[in-house]
Amino acid sequence: MAINPELPGGFVKDVIGYCDKISVSPGESIALKLSSYKPGPARGSVVHLISGDDRPHGTGFIEETVEASLGESIDIPFQSLALGSYGLVPSMPELTEGHLNVLVYPTLPREEPQTLLNMAGVKLYLTEHGFGVSSSGADLFIEISVQSHRWYDVSLEFGHPVTLKIKKLPSGSAEKLLIRTIIGDVDLEIGAGDWIFAATEAAIDCFNGRLEAPSIQSDGETIARWDFSLGIDTQVIKDSSEHGRDGLLFQTPTRAVRGACWDGAYQNYQDVPAQYAAIHFHEDDLTDAGWRDVVSWSVPKHLQSGQYAFKIIQEDSEEYVPFFVRAPKGRRGSSIAYLVPSATYLAYANIRLASGGLLGETRIVDANQAFLSAHKDVGFSLYEHHADGSGVHFSSRLRPVLNFRPKTGTWAFNADTHITAWLAAIDQDFDVVTDEDLHLEGLDAIDGYRVLITGSHPEYYSTPMRNALSEWLAQSGRLMYLGGNGFYWRISFCPENPAIIEVRRAEDGTRAWISNPGEYYQQFDGQYGGLWRRLGGAPNELVGIGFAAQGFDGGSYYRVREGAKDPRAAFIVAGIDQTEIWGDFGVQGGGAAGEEIDRWDASLGSPLHALIIATSEDHNVGMLRVKEEFHMMHPLTRDSKVRADMTFFETPSGGAVFSVGSISYTGSLSHNNYDNVIETLTRNVLKRFNDAVPFDYPPDE
Repeated sequence: MAINPELPGGFVKDVIGYCDKISVSPGESIALKLSSYKPGPARGSVVHLISGDDRPHGTGFIEETVEASLGESIDIPFQSLALGSYGLVPSMPELTEGHLNVLVYPTLPREEPQTLLNMAGVKLYLTEHGFGVSSSGADLFIEISVQSHRWYDVSLEFGHPVTLKIKKLPSGSAEKLLIRTIIGDVDLEIGAGDWIFAATEAAIDCFNGRLEAPSIQSDGETIARWDFSLGIDTQVIKDSSEHGRDGLLFQTPTRAVRGACWDGAYQNYQDVPAQYAAIHFHEDDLTDAGWRDVVSWSVPKHLQSGQYAFKIIQEDSEEYVPFFVRAPKGRRGSSIAYLVPSATYLAYANIRLASGGLLGETRIVDANQAFLSAHKDVGFSLYEHHADGSGVHFSSRLRPVLNFRPKTGTWAFNADTHITAWLAAIDQDFDVVTDEDLHLEGLDAIDGYRVLITGSHPEYYSTPMRNALSEWLAQSGRLMYLGGNGFYWRISFCPENPAIIEVRRAEDGTRAWISNPGEYYQQFDGQYGGLWRRLGGAPNELVGIGFAAQGFDGGSYYRVREGAKDPRAAFIVAGIDQTEIWGDFGVQGGGAAGEEIDRWDASLGSPLHALIIATSEDHNVGMLRVKEEFHMMHPLTRDSKVRADMTFFETPSGGAVFSVGSISYTGSLSHNNYDNVIETLTRNVLKRFNDAVPFDYPPDE
């Protein structure tokens, strides 16, 4: 059993877990997978999670226990986290002699061996000092300074004698071909058994880098020839020989990456698959922890749709594992649905804010942050880098996600509980639909709802998600976009396992890393990745506004604009005193307009008939315009385009859209016990949007 390192700040966190599903319907079962660094009994319950913000100045923590039969005690084992992607080909035949060839592209050569191929106990490996092959009866090593980000052609002739040959392929005209060969007067046979690519076994001696075109011949026959350009959208490695010795990939190594013969003439792997016949493995890939179920719960058929969590207590350690219960199939529980931005939760999954980066240096203030600071074995967010420096392309919910929790930082999930807390405070019933539901089911997931409410940061959207939302709006839907920086990055979901999402950070944008040239197309669906704005689908066209600026040094307020006086907006401002300033308060940094903000822009497709109800102003110096909007160095001056525009517009079908343009907005709803202008106008919008009377489209001027 591993020992949990002492957590910073004196926090205790021994129990961690995840569910097999993020979304479940009444009558279905959901399984909870748990591990403890102190194996033994614990108490478990199910709670209706209403508000997760337990800070002294927050909305207050609110949960309601649900009647659930989990037993008086749960026996929690220790279950390890085995990082590192690899490939497995089962049941290879015994080979007494033959020739193996593989192309190798190291990205992090080290002193310690990294296994390129384990052939039923015969290991081909590299270190920073060279390449070697080892078995119980032979051990050969070629000394060569192994360079990162260079291709090597590695060949092994086995039997008797044994020849290992290495060719370092030149990169550009400035480098020359380098060849090294060693011949050993030894016997080397390969027994029958499983072959493993990029590791000795799961999580052991993992390789950092790319492999391409492994092949094996014996007695003049091709035993196997694995072509990694085939099935790029799958987790299958195809044998193109007549034997069909296919294998499987584990922990989702990166495909649709440049191979040894990529020449830059094409940027889309689908045009020239042969130039993308490589797979990039990482020692720290993790998309499925593979834990066994510890608890299974059948969701009662009468349970209200909403936001729930398994709550586990073991001595001083507390763990919440959230999930969402949908309305029963074919029967809406409400005309209003909260559209849970679960893809964004995955994008930020386990981001280590306390160690700096995206949001700068932050203090460790809770047990979940402390655990993340001490553990890299729970994997990374899409904002971080692998050990070899490459960007993290994949994230998954099939592992413990420590910031997908209440009682932790108010970003993404926990910030969104400000919305569920508000809906509870005004006694408003609602259903929930997750991003994963929307991706898998399209329009069917939201059809029949009159009103959709977004989370505070619905940043990551797949093409099916965006198409479904657009189609729903065209059918008189009413959308309340209660956040900022929404509908920003295109993503894809794994077709074999929708628990996994992919991003390619291409062609500009506010981002923590940049995809390599030629690697902008998503492997899961073949679509061009990057910003929706650069793909002809700016969020302005969908919700009237789009990402304008980012800053984390405190929020600001909105100033009322002329649009608020238009008769079309009368329902929004009903009951609001004639004040020029809205939202100069809130639990997210002092004001309703902050963190990441969006503005109206006709050049990006914002509807010309949209009303700008209010606009933020007087932001702090740290609120800077998004980098995709300038082409040279941008001076740190007051910028009129750094603003949040609260907008409203009607759609031709009788629907409407209300957008606030700020991540911090929902943190102002609870101010003064929900008695404030932000809450009033938001409730006004919800009331009118939930009225079946169609909106009148304004006449052409």
